Amino acid sequence: MQRVGVILATVLGLGLIFAAQPASATTRDDGVITGVSASVDKKTAAPGDELTLTLSLTNTESAPITFAYEWIGPSFPSNQLTGAFTFTGCGGDQVDCVFGGNSVNFHPTVPIAPGATRTVTATVKITSTPPWTGSYTLNWAPYVYAEYGYPVVKTRSGPFLDGMPGLQTVIS
Repeated sequence: MQRVGVILATVLGLGLIFAAQPASATTRDDGVITGVSASVDKKTAAPGDELTLTLSLTNTESAPITFAYEWIGPSFPSNQLTGAFTFTGCGGDQVDCVFGGNSVNFHPTVPIAPGATRTVTATVKITSTPPWTGSYTLNWAPYVYAEYGYPVVKTRSGPFLDGMPGLQTVIS
């Protein structure tokens, strides 16, 4: 029983020590991101064509962006089309790019100074044998997340789940 008392006193003492540590200086400001623009190089395309999707992030804050994540994928119902298109390449101001399935994600080069812009691109190949008949509209939806400021880190993000008019292509 004496051992249990020693163990409990030790745990209680450690708990008091760790509870007395200062709080982190990091705060969050989960507002909607601004300075995002997107486009596709072809508003109309045919089966077998390639499209280039472009996503730009301009830092509209007063502190540098120190981390950013960008994602592009199709919105509904395009996200249900298996094999209708394939991401084949990436480019622009990015340190990495991963694509697979129906989406692609990037980490743009940081830091991004206030007023500066980073642009990334993704190449998409439309299948030559589409799973639809007639015309079909592909709607692409980007998502952007950014962290900026130090020592107080703030975040902004933007889920554009319904797509953006600048990222729409009619396949016929």
